Amino acid sequence: MKPKLKLKKLIIDSVCVAVALVAIFVAYLYFTASSIHFQSSHEIEINSVVDYTNFIKAVDGGNPTDVEIDSSQVNVEKLGEYEVVYKYKDEKRILKVQVVDTTPPEFEVQDQTVALNQTIDPKYLVKNIKDVTKTTVTFQEKYTFNKAGEQQVEVVVTDEAQNKTVKTAKVKVVEDKEAPEIIAGNVSIIVGTKTDLKSLVSAKDNFDKEPSIDVVANDFDVNKKGNYEIKYIAKDAAGNQSEKTITIQVIDKTDENEKVVYLTFDDGPSRHTPEVLEILDRYNAKATFFITGMNASYRKYIQIAHDKGHTIGLHTYTHSYSKVYASINAYFDDLEKVGALAKEYIGFVPKYIRFPGGGSNTISKKYTPGIMSKLVKMVEEKGYIYYDWNAENGDGYSKMSKKEMLRRATSSSEKKIMILMHDANGKQNTVDILPDVIEYYQKRGYTFKAIDDSTFVPHQRVNN
Repeated sequence: MKPKLKLKKLIIDSVCVAVALVAIFVAYLYFTASSIHFQSSHEIEINSVVDYTNFIKAVDGGNPTDVEIDSSQVNVEKLGEYEVVYKYKDEKRILKVQVVDTTPPEFEVQDQTVALNQTIDPKYLVKNIKDVTKTTVTFQEKYTFNKAGEQQVEVVVTDEAQNKTVKTAKVKVVEDKEAPEIIAGNVSIIVGTKTDLKSLVSAKDNFDKEPSIDVVANDFDVNKKGNYEIKYIAKDAAGNQSEKTITIQVIDKTDENEKVVYLTFDDGPSRHTPEVLEILDRYNAKATFFITGMNASYRKYIQIAHDKGHTIGLHTYTHSYSKVYASINAYFDDLEKVGALAKEYIGFVPKYIRFPGGGSNTISKKYTPGIMSKLVKMVEEKGYIYYDWNAENGDGYSKMSKKEMLRRATSSSEKKIMILMHDANGKQNTVDILPDVIEYYQKRGYTFKAIDDSTFVPHQRVNN
């Protein structure tokens, strides 16, 4: 065959093959083409209400409403990529959608005053942040506050989608000459008890959020009974320094035959607390105050009572049974709140607690059946010790005479007596009979102590 004919045949064959391949490809597309056609954008704004048919551009031989849609895998409250399943007749398509956040955070700025050469966390310059995701607060650049006066700074709030909002705040830089306040009081520790001395103290400063605390313990020996003087030294970022010395008494457990009365006052502080403390001072008696968050104007007596050698315990912040016993979490939220209040005034969170209504209360069943059976175990697992009582003066009952209250309060002959009383507004009768109660037991050889690690722990039957 001549070369020209061979070339011509080769070209014709090649064209035929190409045409055949194109035909096959077109046929493939025809038979495999999807009937569902999607829009080009597949984004969902976080926390929005979504109509997933809006992602459909067209449906061959039908309408978007004819398509069965499964969007159960999509979490519109969380950023990320998700799959949506579309079914039309015998066809199934999976569309990947993105939950996005395109809205920057909103917030307000609040000016702050800092000490000369002090650093400041930018979060203290913002408030009321509004965003659907978690946010971080940073400075736009590195700032130094080494010159007295007013300085403008730019604060940046960034959300999880990296949306940012920048605002300007003012920082007033002043010279700090005020030393930190050390909050601590005398305590008793059972001999041999492992003790972190720093846990017994806290410090407050007008500028420094976390002043340093050093401990000078000298001859302190937790394994040896005695009284030890412990010195605390607090220092703020500006170099201002303060000192406070407390006495730690290392004691043995109470002797089984020793006759002791533990006066306990719930629901304070109140307007009656100063008079109660005066009576206790008069008879050289110690007591325990299970405090609440009520009566804010009398909170200074938490520290005063502690400094006088009385024990501060935790009762409840709100004393609202419906709130406290609404759930396990609600109870511990309340307990942590009243614990933080106590720490503000005595330097640490007490481990001695009393349940609202006591461990035997049944009112909690109205809000959460079985909650007390769980709480009595959980508080001990968390390191608390809960106290009920084995005597009471009846001041929790209405219209009880002082004569009857005194009779009830002095009716016990146990060697270890824990008396329930109340230090709330309106409990004047308790104040009035208190001297008689103390005199009655003192004449019979009892001493009056505050609760400590050596104290017996009365528990009543749990009824819920």
